[in-house]
Amino acid sequence: MSNDAHPHPMNISGEHEDAPQGSPISELSEEQSWELLRQARFARLATRDGDEIDITPLNIVADGEKIYFRSAKGTKVLHLQLNPNVALEIDRTAGSEAHSVVVRGTAAMITDADEIKRVEELGLRPWLNTEKIEFVEITPTRITGRAFRLGH
Repeated sequence: MSNDAHPHPMNISGEHEDAPQGSPISELSEEQSWELLRQARFARLATRDGDEIDITPLNIVADGEKIYFRSAKGTKVLHLQLNPNVALEIDRTAGSEAHSVVVRGTAAMITDADEIKRVEELGLRPWLNTEKIEFVEITPTRITGRAFRLGH
């Protein structure tokens, strides 16, 4: 079977490829990615538990060079303590454009009372009115973003 049916195979590996001129996909700069992160209030967090990878929706807030969320004590917090390496993804669609930003980094519980108070003042709101005790910060080690022109 010929590869002619798909002259531009989809790159799902996340590796950088030079997009052809006029491509409907373009790379975002780190600053453009941070701007989208600062606007985002919803993300998906990927954590590892042994051989399993869990994906959890959560509310976030980005401030400075970090991303914050709150979590009740439980499985997610335990996973983060056992393996702090995480990936976080946000996406947005507006008109004929879509954006996706992926953050790879490390997560840590915030234990300092002054830092907890500062993060509380950022307006981080949980979806559910449940007790969200733990504050967690993600320190990015790599940020990649892409813009997509839809309908092309």
